[in-house]
Amino acid sequence: MSSAAGSVAPLGGIRLRVAGRYTTSLAAGVLVCVAGVAASGFHTGFPRRWVLGAGAPNWFDRLDSWVTNNQSSNFFLHTIVGGFSNFLNGTTNDVVSALHWLTWVGVLVIATLLAWLVGRWRTAAFSALMVASFGVLQIPNGGPNGIADMWSSAMTTLALMAVAIVISTIVGIPLGVAAAVWTPVSKTLRPVLDMMQILPAFAYLVPIVVLFSIGNPAGIVATVIYAVPPLVRFTEVGIRTVRRDVIEAAESFGATRRQVLRDVQLPLAAQAILLGLNQVIMMALSIVVIASLVGAGGLGDPVLQALQTQQIGMGAVAGVLIVFMAMWLDRTSGAVGRSRGRAAVAAGRRRLGRRELLAVWAGVLAVVLVSHYGLGLGDWPAGWGFSVVDQVTNGLNWVTTQLAGVSASLSSFLTLQVLNPLQRFLGDFPWWLLAGIVAAAGWLRGGPRRALLLAGCVALLGLMQAPAGYTFQGTTSYDFTAWGDAMQTLSLVIVALALDLVIGIPLGIAAYRWRAVDQALRPILDLLQTLPAFVYLIPVVALFGVGNLAGVTASLVYALPAAVRATTLGLRAVQRDVIEAGQAFGSTRWQLLRKVELPIARPYIGLAVNQTILLVMAEVVVAGLVGAGGLGLDVVTGFSRSEVGLGAAAGLAMVLMGIVLDRLSQSNQTIGGRRE
Repeated sequence: MSSAAGSVAPLGGIRLRVAGRYTTSLAAGVLVCVAGVAASGFHTGFPRRWVLGAGAPNWFDRLDSWVTNNQSSNFFLHTIVGGFSNFLNGTTNDVVSALHWLTWVGVLVIATLLAWLVGRWRTAAFSALMVASFGVLQIPNGGPNGIADMWSSAMTTLALMAVAIVISTIVGIPLGVAAAVWTPVSKTLRPVLDMMQILPAFAYLVPIVVLFSIGNPAGIVATVIYAVPPLVRFTEVGIRTVRRDVIEAAESFGATRRQVLRDVQLPLAAQAILLGLNQVIMMALSIVVIASLVGAGGLGDPVLQALQTQQIGMGAVAGVLIVFMAMWLDRTSGAVGRSRGRAAVAAGRRRLGRRELLAVWAGVLAVVLVSHYGLGLGDWPAGWGFSVVDQVTNGLNWVTTQLAGVSASLSSFLTLQVLNPLQRFLGDFPWWLLAGIVAAAGWLRGGPRRALLLAGCVALLGLMQAPAGYTFQGTTSYDFTAWGDAMQTLSLVIVALALDLVIGIPLGIAAYRWRAVDQALRPILDLLQTLPAFVYLIPVVALFGVGNLAGVTASLVYALPAAVRATTLGLRAVQRDVIEAGQAFGSTRWQLLRKVELPIARPYIGLAVNQTILLVMAEVVVAGLVGAGGLGLDVVTGFSRSEVGLGAAAGLAMVLMGIVLDRLSQSNQTIGGRRE
């Protein structure tokens, strides 16, 4: 009897604690609702008269005006910001000039040789093919020859990436090392890195343009901010995961702390650091294309022009070239990371000695000098290529025509039956009730601090709006209702997230269950993850035109790999003995999946939800370029009309929404013994 009582008591205590958490979180939500009702009454939506001072856009407009008026006299703006901007611009121009000086032959030979040195001959052949495509594929330009190769634009994008990646490496690796060595640095950096990853890429551009104006520096700074976090995290994780006995062995031989870090931890963490660098390269390419909105130039320009003029064929060809550059850099940088982990590289594969390597590079230099000075070569010859823009346009038009009925029906259903009703519902939803629900969920997920943070973000989100008919210094008036636009963005996020999970989780389960499905999905998911976000918009516009559905569809495609791969990873992490125990009790394959594997994989599925939300939100913002409404359209409008206040206020509203969605979707369960 005592044994039974002893087993019931802990269970009862657990139930009481769980009930207490729910009761406390519910009480917190009720208090927030009561405070909101007391402040504004039973108001639907958000009170239009509530603004922060003269309105958040007013702050940013005044800041932009102050920066413009004091750019030449203020020490910080003129000497530090201006000097750094000039350095970035000059360095980028120097790299572009160097790439042109190398001639197309030199660039092709160097790219192929580097790929061969770090990979196999297949990697080298693939790199050569991808680099050559920058000159072979051409687009109409209205010039004397009627067509132009994309070699010059590709070299501009490559130069922007090179400068951004070097700066990201200089900043990211030391920060990662510092975070791994000193715990206070890690704790300080963690919220900063979280914020940098939560921020949609568009939100970076407005304040950066205020400081650095339009041009290459603004694009490079935005790229560095977007690309640094993964390198910092991978560096920290790589150093922290070095085995303790290896470190103790080095210390027992008298190695100092600096020697252990330099000679033991960093070499053993090299593979993780290189993997982080690979992620930096891919993320940098994605944002460099988006940075064409602020005058960064490169391959993003024809894509942006195609979206603005609906020349889908030209945009598709330029988008394919972006994909080719991403695949080339991904294969080469990935080969570097893989080779670091192969013990058999030195013995089993060819390895050039120092003399042979010097001879090879001397031969490359001779080829470049002969090409530049002897043959007078430069960029890719204009006649060595062809344009497939007309064929691509005709192909896309044929596909659009064939799928016109399906796309029209789908568009009508999702717009009229799903998106519009959801937008009306969220737009009229009382702000105080949403703040209360968010506070209750935040308390339940992370305690009182998270509840206070999220409720404050919801209230501040509504306060970002501009006064009705707001104008600044006689410019065109605009009406920015942050709450209504945020709810419209939220409706797009909800629909895209639901579709991603409905499609992605079953695909992840299928990839786990059947090897053939996994092999078929792998190259598709690789392609979707390699494609920059900008490029998804082109085929989406061809099928669905401009509007909210284009934003939902692009977001669905952009975030799908995260949902599929996290689900598959979670199911594969289930221990084999647990599965065998279920089979021993006679469970069918379906019962085993439903009652054993999926519950154990729940933390990974929660991680999939979190990552999918952030990716969906990032792409919904980019979809503002093709007419998707909400905060993304406000940012795009602010850029196109030079209304800095509107764009910056909308960007800050997106940050607040991103914080709420990220914190609500973060898992409280453990993955591999580490709390997430």
